[in-house]
Amino acid sequence: MKITQDEVVDRQALLHVEVDDERLETHLQRAYQKLVQRTTIPGFRKGKTPRGLFEQMIGRSVLVEEALETLVPDAVAAAIEQEELDAYGTPRVNVTEYEPVPKLDVTVPLRPSVNIGDYSGLELEEEPEEVTDEQVDGAVDQAQLSLATWDPVERAVDIGDLVVLSLEGKAGDEQVLDGDNVEFVLSAESQTPLPGFTEAIVGMEAGQTRDFSLDIAEDFPGEQVAGKTVDCKVEVFEVKFHNLPEIDDDLARGFGQGYESLDEMKSGLRTQFEETAAEAAQQQLQEKILDALLETSEFEIPPLIVEHEAEHVLRDQQESLARYQVSMQDYMQSVGKSGEELLDEARESAITRLKRTLLIEEVARNEDLKISDEELEAEIESLLANAGPQADRSQVETENAQASIRSMLLRRKSVETLAEIVQSNGGSPTEESSAEVEEPADDEGTDDEGKD
Repeated sequence: MKITQDEVVDRQALLHVEVDDERLETHLQRAYQKLVQRTTIPGFRKGKTPRGLFEQMIGRSVLVEEALETLVPDAVAAAIEQEELDAYGTPRVNVTEYEPVPKLDVTVPLRPSVNIGDYSGLELEEEPEEVTDEQVDGAVDQAQLSLATWDPVERAVDIGDLVVLSLEGKAGDEQVLDGDNVEFVLSAESQTPLPGFTEAIVGMEAGQTRDFSLDIAEDFPGEQVAGKTVDCKVEVFEVKFHNLPEIDDDLARGFGQGYESLDEMKSGLRTQFEETAAEAAQQQLQEKILDALLETSEFEIPPLIVEHEAEHVLRDQQESLARYQVSMQDYMQSVGKSGEELLDEARESAITRLKRTLLIEEVARNEDLKISDEELEAEIESLLANAGPQADRSQVETENAQASIRSMLLRRKSVETLAEIVQSNGGSPTEESSAEVEEPADDEGTDDEGKD
């Protein structure tokens, strides 16, 4: 192939590629073999039309256009290899001529330049939140609630009880309440099913029926009853009270964590809170370190990589909105932003994501970090164990899957190593952490080059 290269600008190389006849012919033949199988030519069975006649019938331009689907990525990869470029991301390809042979303008993003700040001198410390007695007591209270039971009681209904009842309610001639054997927990603040309902049934007993009316305010959110009087009829079938166990050693033993006493339970809960706080503090420290390095490091990132990453940011945002059945158009209207403003925000987010990833990659190179086969296998086993019985080992045995896992582990090791280095400058001892750092979508490589 004939290749000329312009001067590199903004870490992007522009190649002018003229495809050679031999390479073109290889892909034209592939295109013919593909098209002839699905094209009907009068007088010939599908797949049996000679190429010369087939090309005459459909036109050479159609064959060339089909050939470009495989020719472009092949030619681009060969051109990058021939020019010995350190490509980083997906090139942009523009076909400038089709005949007699295709000519391509290929913009190749090169590996970004990173001048990382001096992290060996950073002095930052973990700042774990203090675990309070209130947190521990709150967890014990939650355990008490989880072990409580609803037990039948023969007395009048009171706030906090669970009542089994039937109810009817009419606003004029319209039925607005209707239920049989409904379980209803009385709460002083509740406006369910209507304001005043709870207070109206306090004092009733099992087997009793009560008729009462509720005047609903004009601003009540239910249009069906707002500003109306609702005539209700309630029959109570059963009353139950919330039987909370005593907070004692029996509660601790019933909690199911192997505790033998209340003191042991409180101590265990405190340890859990402290471990969680230490992990959170370690993650916050790693974020502080990366933020500090972003301020002191210099980057030169190809614009094409930023544009690709911004597209991924917008796609992620769109998919997130779709999960809540919100369209991007509706979202833009609700926040009062134009598409261009969202794109500018996506670019800023993309640049930050790229810089963080580049920093972590640079640390891995500086510290000569590697992921051993043993570390990879241990992570795979952990992933499979967490996935449970439905885990499919074949999904993590592919080359791409293992490369992805290895990359994730290397990122994790990089930020942990950063924390260890910084803490050795005067910070607190490093706690083992599994903090993840968000990375940009993987555009690296030239396997999926396209054409404009």
